[in-house]
Amino acid sequence: MSHWSDYYAQGVTADLYIRNLCGQREFLLAILDSGVQKVLEVGAGTGTMSIFLSHCGREVTTLDNDPAVLGLAQSAKAAFGGHNQLVKGDAFKLPFAADSFGLVFHQGLLEHFSNRDIHTLLQEHLRVAPVVVFSVPNSHYPQKDLGNERLMNKTAWERLLAPYRVEMSCYYSPKFIPRWYLPWRLPVQYMAKVTRR
Repeated sequence: MSHWSDYYAQGVTADLYIRNLCGQREFLLAILDSGVQKVLEVGAGTGTMSIFLSHCGREVTTLDNDPAVLGLAQSAKAAFGGHNQLVKGDAFKLPFAADSFGLVFHQGLLEHFSNRDIHTLLQEHLRVAPVVVFSVPNSHYPQKDLGNERLMNKTAWERLLAPYRVEMSCYYSPKFIPRWYLPWRLPVQYMAKVTRR
């Protein structure tokens, strides 16, 4: 698979919407517990997290650079009554003024980029908001969904985040990995909250 629009082409069913929210419970709570009202999601994906946060009273803008992905997110927004605004834009050069938002979030974005690009992205996201909360699949994640993911552990992410003030760094989302040598649940996601120094 080479494009996100191919990955999300099946659309968002009610089952997928609910499973996605349940699997991201800790991540969504970290965003909600921040108390921030105006948030930006970078990388729309299915749009389900933005839709959910809009139902929780947040003013949500959802950004992606792929018109096909935005079209799928628009369909999900219509199907589930989302109140988020969809915007086409580049994650490396956000079409917003400094401090336009209280928080930027993304799930499953940064693991597709080099260290240098991750730093560039975080600097740009911290330009438009004082806080970034992000989540990525970690080294326990059982597959590479698109194929270019860098599945790193918590220690590797903390080294990469050294230039920033990291207020939270943790694993979450325990899943049963069906392998004989792993008879227990392992967390398959990593999340961090970074702020300006």
